Amino acid sequence: MRPLHIIMPMAGEGSRFVQQGFTTPKPMIACKGRSLFERALLSLEGIPCGKRHCFIVRQEHIDLYAIDARIKSALPEASIFAVSKTTRGAVETCLVARPAIHPDEGLVVMDCDLEFYSREYADHITGILEQPASQVSGGALVSFDSDNPRYSYALADEHGRVIRTAEKQVISRHALAGAYFFSKAASFISAAERLLQDGLGGCAEFYVSLLYNYLIHDGEYVFLAKTEKYYSYGTPEELSLQNNGSRD
Repeated sequence: MRPLHIIMPMAGEGSRFVQQGFTTPKPMIACKGRSLFERALLSLEGIPCGKRHCFIVRQEHIDLYAIDARIKSALPEASIFAVSKTTRGAVETCLVARPAIHPDEGLVVMDCDLEFYSREYADHITGILEQPASQVSGGALVSFDSDNPRYSYALADEHGRVIRTAEKQVISRHALAGAYFFSKAASFISAAERLLQDGLGGCAEFYVSLLYNYLIHDGEYVFLAKTEKYYSYGTPEELSLQNNGSRD
């Protein structure tokens, strides 16, 4: 089975938390006894393959909060890359780790402020990783039900094949959880280069969700799975709800 490379871009400013008085970088904030980035990684535990991890962080979070040491304490084998300033979005951030990406491995870009469970998603990825890179294309997305315009969305047919993705536009009820799987890393790299070349096109930043439109345009198959459980930690209010409320 091919390995799964999990890339977690954690180089944002976390402005919502800063405005609420948090001094700890968002990925390091505790929720139910674990840091947020560790909670996010629990979402992929059901995929029975070898895993590699890359984290892209802010240099100031290394200097002031030793976030690199915190990552290494949880995942000693992890690769860590640092940026000195805010990038133009998650796609650009992830490309900082390009030297560590092998084109034939499966790849997931994973947000650090969520947690979910989806057997359908895990089973689909497992099946893809069991095949040689030369025989696969496209990727997979995982969704929860919403109509809040703060999320990204996928429009899919009745068989779960994604037709289009959009950022901050409610084109369906399929809001995307932040776990973006590419059947092989080469597809991610190619789509990322095309997006950066095309420019922002009216978007606020380079969003990972938009990469799938390039794959779909090329006729590649992108599958949409549903979450069975989903928790968002993206705002102080959501984090407080999860810390103080009950969890299944």
